[in-house]
Amino acid sequence: MKKKIGAFLASAVLTVSLAACSGVTTAAPNSQASNKTITVATVAGYDDVVAVNGLWQQLLSEHGYTLQTKQVDLAAGFSGVARGDLDGYLDAWLPSTHGTYVDKYKDQLQILDKPFFTNNRLVLVAPKSVPENTISEVVQNAAKYDSKIVGIEAGSGEMKLLPDVLKKYEATDKLNIVAGSTPATLGALKDATAKNKPLVATLWQPHWAFSELPIKALEDDMGAWPKPDGSFVVLSKKYAEKNPEVVKWMTNAKLTDEQFASLMLAVSKVKDPVEGVKNWLQAPENRKATDSWFS
Repeated sequence: MKKKIGAFLASAVLTVSLAACSGVTTAAPNSQASNKTITVATVAGYDDVVAVNGLWQQLLSEHGYTLQTKQVDLAAGFSGVARGDLDGYLDAWLPSTHGTYVDKYKDQLQILDKPFFTNNRLVLVAPKSVPENTISEVVQNAAKYDSKIVGIEAGSGEMKLLPDVLKKYEATDKLNIVAGSTPATLGALKDATAKNKPLVATLWQPHWAFSELPIKALEDDMGAWPKPDGSFVVLSKKYAEKNPEVVKWMTNAKLTDEQFASLMLAVSKVKDPVEGVKNWLQAPENRKATDSWFS
């Protein structure tokens, strides 16, 4: 028995010694180190979400944290946060666009008190070359636009609201909604503007496309779209309870229209969102604004 105990102790000492020599450290699952990683949802084609995730990835890395992203569709993102499989979704449009998703899981979610941006608008867009400037005018000339609206992802909040918008304009039978993806919609707009061809599509503001393409938001002359949403950080309750410091920083966040639009544009110009964020942060006013969130 003594020999067995002695052998066990010797083995334990050897294991510790090897770990020390190799530079490997072990940590308990609930250690402070394990709380330094946050995993958030991202949705393909959602350029605002990509930009916001990239911004927090860079800023949190400067404070010892690692932000990881997991690509999901919108519904799976919110359900994942509610279950605690994901730690958050960092750009929820509330109260309207993403309201149905959040309401479904509100008891499992921590919605931060203040939006970091307050002027998200859902819009229909067309090339600047077309004479129609309002949704009503497009409806009256539906045939000119092939009687269709080129849409983004079918599961998006905007696409769920669009049928009600068309109903308000009595256009349900005049304009067919063709769901697709944000990249495909942007490609269609790029092609249409290059050829001076009529096209109506779904988009939102702010968006980098308004700086890069000759497009315009059609006036919602009957007020069918919801009022502008705020951008809210939504976290799992479990993550929020364990990471009050991150909650405080994210609650402090605030972006102006110009800052958010320029951030999205900077990120759209490079393959790696973080590189775009670093370029954006080189502007002293942007760095000063984000530094204030951590004070």
